[in-house]
Amino acid sequence: MTNDMTSGNPTKLIINFMIPLFLGNLFQQFYNIADTAIIGQYVGTDALAAIGSTGLLIAVIVNFFIGLSTGVSTVIANQFGAHEYEKLRKSIATSLLISIVLGIVFTIGSLIFMKSIINLLQTPKDVYYLAVDYLKICFLGITFQLLYNIGTAILRALGNTKDPLYFLVFSCVLNLILDILFIVYFGWGVKGAAIATLVSQILAALLVLWKIMRLDDECRISIKQIRIYKGYIEGIFLVGIPAGLQAIFMSISSLIIQSSINSFGAEAMAGMTVFGKVEGFLYFPLFSLGLAVTGFVGQNFGAKEYERVKEGINISLKLSVYISIIFIIILNIFAPYILRLFTHDLQVIKVGLESIRIVFPSYVFYAINQIYIGSLRGIEKTFEPMIIALFAHCIFRVVWCSVLLKYFHDMKVIYSSYSVSILIMFALLYFS
Repeated sequence: MTNDMTSGNPTKLIINFMIPLFLGNLFQQFYNIADTAIIGQYVGTDALAAIGSTGLLIAVIVNFFIGLSTGVSTVIANQFGAHEYEKLRKSIATSLLISIVLGIVFTIGSLIFMKSIINLLQTPKDVYYLAVDYLKICFLGITFQLLYNIGTAILRALGNTKDPLYFLVFSCVLNLILDILFIVYFGWGVKGAAIATLVSQILAALLVLWKIMRLDDECRISIKQIRIYKGYIEGIFLVGIPAGLQAIFMSISSLIIQSSINSFGAEAMAGMTVFGKVEGFLYFPLFSLGLAVTGFVGQNFGAKEYERVKEGINISLKLSVYISIIFIIILNIFAPYILRLFTHDLQVIKVGLESIRIVFPSYVFYAINQIYIGSLRGIEKTFEPMIIALFAHCIFRVVWCSVLLKYFHDMKVIYSSYSVSILIMFALLYFS
C-alpha cells in the first residue's frame, strides 16, 4: 500500500508513479468529454455554456483544494521518507479533519455568495438560471470533493497512485451511467448532471477514506484518531496555503476573463468550454508528471538524498518536453474531429479550434513550469511559485485582456493572454 522512492532507479520510479496518475486523469478527461457531449447533444448550447461558465467558479474552489492537498502530500512525503511514522500518522489525522471543517465552511460560503458571483461574471439571461440550478447542487458536494483530494494526496505521498486510479475510474463510470439515466432518460437537464456528479463525489470520498483506514501498520489511523494535533496544522498550512492560493490566482484570473468571454455570446462561451475539454488531454499528463516529481522529491528530500533529488528533477524535465511535444502534435491533428463530438454548431467549433491553434504550442514551456513548481513543492517551497503565479497568471492576464479588448474586440486577445502568461511564468521560474 506504500512505495518507498528513496532507493532504486529514479526514471523507473517516476514513470511508475506517474502512469497511474496519468491514466486516471486521461480517464477523467474521456469522462469529461462524454459528460459534456451528453449535455451538448441532449440539452443544448445554453446548457453547455452554463456549465462551462460555472465550471470556472467551481474550479476556484476545487483548485484551492488541490493546492492545499499538494501541501499535505509534501509534508507527509517528507515524513515518510524520513521514517517519522508517529508524526506522519498525526499529519494524516489532522489533514482529514481540516478537509471536513473547510469543506463545510466553503459549502456555506459558496451557497450564500453564488448569485452575486454569477452576476459579476455578466452571465447572459438565457444561461443564468441554468447556471444557478447547476451550482446549487454541485456546491453540496464540496466537503466530499475536499476529502477526496486530501485523501488521494495522502496516498500519493506514500507512493500509492494505483488505488486513487481505481477509485477515480469507479467514480467516473458511475457518474457517466447516472448522466445517461438522469439526462437522457429522465430529462432532468443540468440538474441531472449536477446530481450525478454529487453522488459520484460522495462515494469516491468514502472509498478513499476507507483505504486510508487500511494502510500499513506504521501509517494506519482509526476514525477515533481523526482530530487536529497541536503543532501539525501550522506545518500543513505553511506549505499548503501558498500552493492553494497559487491555484486560486490562476482560477480567479480565468473567472475574471470569463466575463470577457461572456461578452462574445453563448457560442464563444460554449467554444471555450469545449476547448477546456480538449486542453485536458494536454494538461493532465503534464500535471501528473508534476505530481510525480513532488512525490519523488518530497520523499528523497525528507530522507536527505539530495543527489537523487537533482537526478529526478533532470529526468523529469526531459520527460516533460517529450510528452508535451507529442501531445501537442496529436491534438492539433485530431482537434477538428474531437470538437465535433460536443457540438455541430460551426461557430462553437471555430472558437474551439482557434484557441487550440494559438494556445497549445506554448504548452512546451508550461510542461517545464510544472516540473519547476513540483520540485519546489517537494522541498516545501511554495511561496515563490505563488508570487510568480499571482503576477503571470492573474495580474498579467487580466490587465492584458482589459487593455487590449478595448481596442481589439477579438477572441484572439483572450487566447494570446494564456500563451504569453505561460512564457512569462517560465522566464520568472527559470531566473528566480
